[in-house]
Amino acid sequence: MIETQIKIAAPPAKVRDVLLDFASYPQWHTSNLIRQLEPEDAAKTLVALQPGDKIKCDVDGMKFTAEIRETSSQQLQWQGPPVLGLIAGLHSFRFDESESGGTVFSQTELFTGPISFLMSPSLLGRKMLGQYKLFGEEIKARAEA
Repeated sequence: MIETQIKIAAPPAKVRDVLLDFASYPQWHTSNLIRQLEPEDAAKTLVALQPGDKIKCDVDGMKFTAEIRETSSQQLQWQGPPVLGLIAGLHSFRFDESESGGTVFSQTELFTGPISFLMSPSLLGRKMLGQYKLFGEEIKARAEA
């Protein structure tokens, strides 16, 4: 599993709003980790997604359609499709209220499948861990601005 956390001096609802405002990403998301987040149903917005809805993603150049598992004030989670039956990822963004009234923003990827061990932070997951940390810093800067 890949997991990062960062404390943000903004309420969870604001951090969630920043994450779901994909149209504004070019203003703050310089690392280019997330290049596309778009509901498959063009009549929906990211905010209106429900479990079972599909979302078109481009994450670090990997294009895929994922299924929304949870969308709540505390979490946005999608299940990526299995790649050749060998690996799949469950991606989560969490927005937990911190003791100081801000947010603990977490991003995780839980890999399953016969080769999932390769994505550990000490192997191929090292790059992803760095990208998630940078994304957290960028969303922090945007939410606190």
